[in-house]
Amino acid sequence: MNPAKDIFKRAEQAARKGNSEYAIELYLQGLTLDPKAAEERRKLHLIEAQVVEFAGGNPQGGMKTKLQTSGFLAKAKKFKVQKKWEEAIQEIERAIRPQPHNSALLYDLGECLEQIEAVDAALGIYEDVINVDKGHVEGYRKLGQLYAEQGDPKKAIEAWEKLKMYKPEDKEASKAVRDLAAQTLVQSVEDRKAESGDDSFRAMLKDEEESADLEKRSAVIRTDEDRVEAIRFKKEDLKKEPTNSRLWRELGQLYQDLRQFKYAQAAYKKALEVNPQDLFAVDKLGTLQEVVHKTRVTELNAAIEKVEQNGSDDAQLAELREKLKVAESGLLKFRIEEYERKVKAHPTDYELKVIYGDFLMQGEQFDAAIEQFQKAIKDPKFKVRAQNNMGQCFQAKGVHKIAVNQYELALSGIADADSDMAKSVRYNLATAFEAMGDKAAALEHYETIMATDIGYRDVSARVTNLMS
Repeated sequence: MNPAKDIFKRAEQAARKGNSEYAIELYLQGLTLDPKAAEERRKLHLIEAQVVEFAGGNPQGGMKTKLQTSGFLAKAKKFKVQKKWEEAIQEIERAIRPQPHNSALLYDLGECLEQIEAVDAALGIYEDVINVDKGHVEGYRKLGQLYAEQGDPKKAIEAWEKLKMYKPEDKEASKAVRDLAAQTLVQSVEDRKAESGDDSFRAMLKDEEESADLEKRSAVIRTDEDRVEAIRFKKEDLKKEPTNSRLWRELGQLYQDLRQFKYAQAAYKKALEVNPQDLFAVDKLGTLQEVVHKTRVTELNAAIEKVEQNGSDDAQLAELREKLKVAESGLLKFRIEEYERKVKAHPTDYELKVIYGDFLMQGEQFDAAIEQFQKAIKDPKFKVRAQNNMGQCFQAKGVHKIAVNQYELALSGIADADSDMAKSVRYNLATAFEAMGDKAAALEHYETIMATDIGYRDVSARVTNLMS
């Protein structure tokens, strides 16, 4: 028996018996012998996550874990410079063990696996990256590239489309989706031609017509005329594949870009009808409804501005402002409901928790907002923002002492003391001290801001007021 397979078999038996630590050691041994083993590497990380969570730890890691694993990462970096990829993989795995949901380390591991041509293993790891970090743009990019190279255009398109959801302006993603869709169509034409064996003049003309269509389909969409033409092509595709939810989503996006929201909504709903598991369509539908609400708010603001410019009509202004108030309230209500859904659908996406908390804070649901921010601080990328927002929530509740504590924690995590974020947190901290009646502390923080940016908000007036 293959030595690695024998070790993996014993590892699986140990895991079934609940001997997780022993199973981890066996999996690591087996992967040293067979670093390209894809399924076993993912099983290893799954068991490691269970061990960390059972012990009450954070599988994404933290500052303490980062310090503990710095030695492994230093060795991995050295091995990568020397192009000793298998040794680097072993060191990265040692660093991953206490933080198996650390997306940065997993991504690093995936890149090293690519270097030893362990494509299946790399694909599995990149899938894990986006599972633990839904907004990991580069993870989707790798999946799109590798699935395309492996001859799986459908999965490649799905990865690139997901990337576009998080980064709509990404030119590589737009081009890849367009090229892959055209490639798929070209292949179907070639397959049909091969099956029929028809080399007649009529078949040649048909191929030329289809080639011309393909050229139009793959053209960059810049104008509304381009979108109308693209809609025609999309409808033709849907006649051939009426149960392809991706095509319905793409049709919906084209209608949305044309601001034909009714047709866009119908297309997204059709995507869900043919594929109830299409989470992309659910998100698209939610985004569309948000756009409709925001468009209404924008239109009312423009109408108010126009009336004000043409001379004040108090009755008309009052009516428009009341409508704007209702529209803004409706937009906020929708956002709170929509992000509650998103947070439940993506429980490990900490950015969604921060955004949801922001909207809850706007709706003065301070306790619910604090709950989201307390969860979001587990991700170092959002820790400062979440702590600052928590401070504002506690301050709004009148709990100034805890607010001050949150602001100070946030401030301690900002490297650049003169950054806009640092000034914002310091300003909030000063207002909290002022509310507590500690004018000396408030003045100190206002003066610190004033020393580098005298024009920041009303800091100059506040300093003058406190000094007087």
